[in-house]
Amino acid sequence: MKKFRYLIIIIILNLSFINLSYSETLNLPAGIWEGDVKKGKAHGKGVITFKNGAVYEGKISKNRIHGVGKLINKDGEVYEGKWRYGKFYQKIDKKTRKVIILQTKGRFYWERHEIRGTDNASRKWFAAEKKSGEFVLTAAGKRKMELALKSENDSSSGSSSGC
Repeated sequence: MKKFRYLIIIIILNLSFINLSYSETLNLPAGIWEGDVKKGKAHGKGVITFKNGAVYEGKISKNRIHGVGKLINKDGEVYEGKWRYGKFYQKIDKKTRKVIILQTKGRFYWERHEIRGTDNASRKWFAAEKKSGEFVLTAAGKRKMELALKSENDSSSGSSSGC
């Protein structure tokens, strides 16, 4: 009888450590996921082979690339590290970074560059492009930085007046 109780306790303890995800293949709009699946969504570790030939290996959370992973794009470039909600940030220098965006649906892969703002907008990043060997703000990036600087100046001038 004691052996039976021990056996039941061991079985219960083992069941508590079972992961509720399992490995399978999913056809996503962006490509094919081979890895952990939970509630019908890619969730856990695995590999996505994108339609354009790029391959991502790493973690996904509820069909969103999130966690440590590695992307090898169609040109053979490797981006490895922490992905946050489908975005990977690669520092070029103190003021410039490259952003790789991966999604499992829609427009699933693109690259862009960003430049850190100046003055009161130095904590924000704005769209940039490479021209004549250097990175400069795009027209949209310039507009957004001007708006950010204006709103920072307006908020700081309003808070400096006192009684």
